[in-house]
Amino acid sequence: MKHIFIAAAIVLSMNVQAATQDLDQLLSKIEADISNQRLAKPAGNNALEGIQAFRAQAPFDFRITPLIFKFGESYVSLANKAIDNEDFSEAQNYLDMAWKVAALTPGLEDAQERNDTLSKGKASSPKVVSQGPSAADLKKQKALADAAAAERKRIDAERIRKQKADKAAKAAAVKQAAADKKAKQAAERQRRIDNEKLQKQRELAAQKAAKKEQELAKELASAETEKARLLALAAQKEAKAKSERAAKLAQAKPVVRAERKSTPIQVGGVSPIGQGEETSEAIATFPLANDMIANRDRSISDSLVASCQAIIDNEASVVIHAETKSDYRWLTVRLTLCTRRLDSSFRLRHSYAENGSSEPFISLHPGRNSALIGDL
Repeated sequence: MKHIFIAAAIVLSMNVQAATQDLDQLLSKIEADISNQRLAKPAGNNALEGIQAFRAQAPFDFRITPLIFKFGESYVSLANKAIDNEDFSEAQNYLDMAWKVAALTPGLEDAQERNDTLSKGKASSPKVVSQGPSAADLKKQKALADAAAAERKRIDAERIRKQKADKAAKAAAVKQAAADKKAKQAAERQRRIDNEKLQKQRELAAQKAAKKEQELAKELASAETEKARLLALAAQKEAKAKSERAAKLAQAKPVVRAERKSTPIQVGGVSPIGQGEETSEAIATFPLANDMIANRDRSISDSLVASCQAIIDNEASVVIHAETKSDYRWLTVRLTLCTRRLDSSFRLRHSYAENGSSEPFISLHPGRNSALIGDL
């Protein structure tokens, strides 16, 4: 009973400053006081004062509940030790404190029943009167216990919800990581495929370019070969044509009469040998159509082609044997046009010889640097 009165006095004289202490620090201090068995004393530094201060500041903060039960368990332990020592009165004091502060402490009822049973068997022992909690205290402590249980249930539910959320988040993270890895692998595969495709395209393009270059080289070589063949063929044709012309010239028979071979050709009526004379022997002669000359028929140019080609091939000078100088001048124009059509750079060197007693003709002579001088 003495301890009960002391505890009540301690509760009534509880330091007012404890009500304003930081709750977290206060919880830590209460736990340390219980561990060090500073349960209800010394005054101003014990767990009971801390519990009362915490309840005053935060009546609905159920973090204090586990410490209250721990406080009650400490007193139940002290009571059991006192019972073992057969100090039933002291044991009852401890049990009364537990009933007042933590009536729902596990083992409290068993300790009380044990103390009551053993104390009755001792005749010499004073009668122990249990000061158990009032109905109001029990109701209040039961309400606190129920609230604490509800809070624990809520905390457990919140913990389970958080665990589920964490598990779901972890699973989602693992799934996302797997998806990212798969996407990365797919992208890498696609990149390799694209690179291989690009490399094949480049190799194919290079092969096509090489093949095209080879074909072009073959075409160029073929073109060069064909060009060389054509040039050779043209050279053969040219050589054959020259040979044929030479043969034709060799077969041509001069129509100049015998007496003319020893008589100089007169030009412009000049008879003395020297200036205005063609003294060389004719290398070829070509007859002319007298009627075409008389009619000034320009189609005579067609019959002059052979003689013009012979003039060019032999670079010969020409003597035109015509009836009049007018005929000579007209024939000179025809021959000039004819040779220029065959070779635009050829310069015709021509002279006139009067020929009134026979058909007109032209005679080819070794080339001169200029025409013979004569009055045209």
